[in-house]
Amino acid sequence: MDVNLSTHRAQAFNYLFDSVVVTDTTGIIIDWNCGSQQLYGYSKEEILGQSVSILHVPEDSASITELVISSVEQHGKWTGEIRFLHKDGTIGWVESMCVPLFDDEQQFIGALGINRDITKRVEDAQRVLNLACYDQLTQIPNRYLLMDRVKQTIERCKRMNTKFSLFYMDLDDFKNINDTYGHCQGDSVLIEAVTRLHKVIRESDTLARIGGDEFVLLLEDITDNNDISRMADILISALDKPFTINAQPVLLNCSIGIATFPDSGDDFDTLIKTADFAMYKSKRQGGATYRFG
Repeated sequence: MDVNLSTHRAQAFNYLFDSVVVTDTTGIIIDWNCGSQQLYGYSKEEILGQSVSILHVPEDSASITELVISSVEQHGKWTGEIRFLHKDGTIGWVESMCVPLFDDEQQFIGALGINRDITKRVEDAQRVLNLACYDQLTQIPNRYLLMDRVKQTIERCKRMNTKFSLFYMDLDDFKNINDTYGHCQGDSVLIEAVTRLHKVIRESDTLARIGGDEFVLLLEDITDNNDISRMADILISALDKPFTINAQPVLLNCSIGIATFPDSGDDFDTLIKTADFAMYKSKRQGGATYRFG
């Protein structure tokens, strides 16, 4: 029986569940299968002749190209998990493998990429991480993630002989808000307080919620006492404006205790305890102030 192998290969290529993308040496798409259309949303007619970068999230494109080229040159293939951009603008994740293509004379003529949608797996993993490491009300790091970041910062500061500071913050008279207006309104105040604090800190700083109305701020590269005092004043000022509850203005502020590595301690537990004790000294002074541990 005469069997047309090339026809069967073409059918297999087209009906693979995974996406298969073929490009030339310049990254122009020259072939792709039905799995690619299902994954990315483009028909074959729409995509042929387009740069493969159309499938990448723009800010990822340069790094992906560099990784693929480097790995293919060194190992003959590249594998990894990357974000992809669907035709409708949504972003997902694929597990990808890219191999070079050669002609009969072993001249490089292009590349073949096999991509499998792992968006659900990545999102499920992110949800588990979020539950384990983030406060579910305010969506900021919890005590577990703060502890991990502080420990990493300690190791980095030991290597570089640098310092960092921890600010332990407790909202003054927050219990009265819960008792007077209820916990739902209290939760709204906590969310608003976090929003205000985020506006006055750097993206590199870590603000964590470690208790009902207790927060810790990890500040790297701010170790001079004058700069630390200035930052404490900024935090207090951020909370000094009235909060609105049931159309009524409610005043709230915080007491802050400050610990600095390594002067106040050289491990997480010692630093937290020192900052916590200093915070209670601030609270005994009447609140809306700070003390060094």
